[in-house]
Amino acid sequence: MTVQATIPNLKPPSEEKTLEIVPFKSTLAKHDLKLVRNPAHTLQINLGFLCNQTCLHCHLNAGPARKENMGSDTVNEVVAYAQRCHFDTIDITGGAPELNPHLLDLIKKISPLAPRIMLRSNLSALKDQMNRLIEPLKSHRVVIVASFPSLNLNQTDSQRGEGIFAESIAVLKELNAMGYGRNGSGLELNLVSNPTGAFLPPNQEKTEKRYHQILDQKWGVRFNRLFSFANVPLGRFRQWLIKSGNFESYMQKLVSNFNPCSVEGLMCRTLVSVSWDGYLYDCDFNLARGVYMSGKKIHVSEMPGPPEPDTPIVTADHCYTCAAGLGFT
Repeated sequence: MTVQATIPNLKPPSEEKTLEIVPFKSTLAKHDLKLVRNPAHTLQINLGFLCNQTCLHCHLNAGPARKENMGSDTVNEVVAYAQRCHFDTIDITGGAPELNPHLLDLIKKISPLAPRIMLRSNLSALKDQMNRLIEPLKSHRVVIVASFPSLNLNQTDSQRGEGIFAESIAVLKELNAMGYGRNGSGLELNLVSNPTGAFLPPNQEKTEKRYHQILDQKWGVRFNRLFSFANVPLGRFRQWLIKSGNFESYMQKLVSNFNPCSVEGLMCRTLVSVSWDGYLYDCDFNLARGVYMSGKKIHVSEMPGPPEPDTPIVTADHCYTCAAGLGFT
């Protein structure tokens, strides 16, 4: 028999006192569902919260002033863990992972350990590090997953910072010139779109088709896939929702759009997330919330292998984001 884990005694900020949200575990139980682990096939490595941007939708509060960055000892401990576990995919994220001085060392050591290595980029950080990074990324066939929230200049710049739209287009064109996003190159370039306000993303299939058409017609930019995800009400985005008076309506929107069919494919079921300091979480959002994997503070060096299947996944109100509509699958 499995038990559904949740965050004990988690009190919301004072600004949210009037909002009562049905606990996510109760909604799961209503649909006769349990959120437990399947065999883990993805290791997500958060290299730190240092970033060159302060995006309004960031669930980690990442930015230039953040000092948290994975050191070389922790990098080696993460590599050793990957050797013990034999993951199919290794997903490198941040902050801006390009700003971690140990990124190339990590890629070199971890590439032989998994058939698929992914690097999440905000593009502007990659631009600043292009001369140092691009050849190693190409040689190790690292998949680039790039944030590109909108086809509208004003919307993108309002979310990510002035001038970011034009800079992102320039980097995408440069990546295309180096083979990324081109058919038959073996260099995969995927985009991630996030809403620029307190609303859910539109249909992903239609959005991807539109992105392909407009990016190619206007700028000659090619890419492989687009993933459209809702913004998670944590970190800077949660603060903005509260300050702008949108928190309650946004949470109600997430709850009302709960899709029980999405639960089977949620990413947390097959994911292990390791933070910059080496501690393990069920996902990057629980990392942002400060809630450890299975509710226990376990360092990657202490973990003998992947989490056991049927282990309960810790849940909280932000989990509604991942299960709304098509969800984070």
